[in-house]
Amino acid sequence: MHSRRGIFRRGTSLAGQLWRERSGSVAIMLGIALPVVIGVVALGTEIAFALVKHRQLQVVADAAALDAAIAIQKGYPTFAVEAQAVAASLGAQNGVNGVTVAANKPPKTGPNTNNSAAVEVIISQPQALSLGSLFISGPLNIVGRAVATAGSGVSCVLQLSPATGFTMNNGATATLASCGVAVDATGSSALSMSGGAVLNAQSVSVVGKASITNGAAINPSTALKTGQASVADPYANVTMPTLPAGCSNGISTQYTHSNLGLQTISPGVWCDGVSFTNDADVLLQPGVYYVNGGNFSVGGAVVMNGTGVTIILTSSIGGNYANVTIDNGATVTLSAPTSGTTSGIVFFGDRNAPAGNTSNFAGGATIDITGAVYFPSQSVVFQNGSSNPSGCTQLIAGTIRLTGGSKFQNNCPTGVAPIGSANVTLVE
Repeated sequence: MHSRRGIFRRGTSLAGQLWRERSGSVAIMLGIALPVVIGVVALGTEIAFALVKHRQLQVVADAAALDAAIAIQKGYPTFAVEAQAVAASLGAQNGVNGVTVAANKPPKTGPNTNNSAAVEVIISQPQALSLGSLFISGPLNIVGRAVATAGSGVSCVLQLSPATGFTMNNGATATLASCGVAVDATGSSALSMSGGAVLNAQSVSVVGKASITNGAAINPSTALKTGQASVADPYANVTMPTLPAGCSNGISTQYTHSNLGLQTISPGVWCDGVSFTNDADVLLQPGVYYVNGGNFSVGGAVVMNGTGVTIILTSSIGGNYANVTIDNGATVTLSAPTSGTTSGIVFFGDRNAPAGNTSNFAGGATIDITGAVYFPSQSVVFQNGSSNPSGCTQLIAGTIRLTGGSKFQNNCPTGVAPIGSANVTLVE
């Protein structure tokens, strides 16, 4: 019995000794492995941080590229400044904490290097790594890159009334080299073209349907899109200046005869219309002019010039709203103010005027207008060989009709207030 217990004691002692030896081995193994495990976790944390940082810079680059493309769309030369400003507002300021923000037009790499409408934004920032430095010499340079293209979807002609439409017929031509047409009418002939009319435009957006017959054409044909969303009036929030009381002293309602020499006119109020005839040579000084009822009539080979001019067509009695007639070989060269309440608008029709109130540009007149012809509730007609050689005329009206060999042109992508939204798109 004693011998057996001795045996058991020795056995137990041997087992405990083995356990103690194994425990020591495990501790040694854990001691060796633990720094490796901690290092792997720490390295993974650094990599995860770098991935998050890259995602942040990519989001900033996307936003900066889109803003730079919008600047290009609007013709601003400061697209790089715009990109840096957007990046700074999102926490990546050029030159701070090692951040660099570069904008290239066209892109220096990728499939859009020959696309002058594309802009590339590259944002980089070095990140110091602790354990990562065992594998990478120096800081890790994290980069976000995006490429956006400036679209051509902005219109320069906008028809606003859902009940009427945009009509072209009898050989009328509209050439919109850098912009398009937007038609908010909803009917089956919201856009009606016939009689050899030709519309050359980058885009033709129609809420309703289009009727194109009798040799009329849209170039390119792919520009036409029907069933589109309506386009908002870009000047809807512009308050029409209040009509001053009375009529201005010293401002005539008749300007005539070239033998009077240059007739210089200061801003004021014409009551019951104004007429320019018989070869008169007229200069409108900068400012806002009001026509209180009647007609702003220019004809008889009159030459009219003015810079920084807005002409308000209105009424103080709630009827007999003023309109415009320019015809009979007149040459009218006017540009809108570039600042102030009426910035961008040359002709401003009262929004309260009825749809039947019509302004006519006709009779071989040459209308060189830089800015908007804005009659949001009324009709505008270009007819009988009238033309506008200006590169920057916006036409916005309740109803629009181009007819009788008239020629309407625009070579500007936008006016002071762009019509519609540009198709600015991220492509890389």
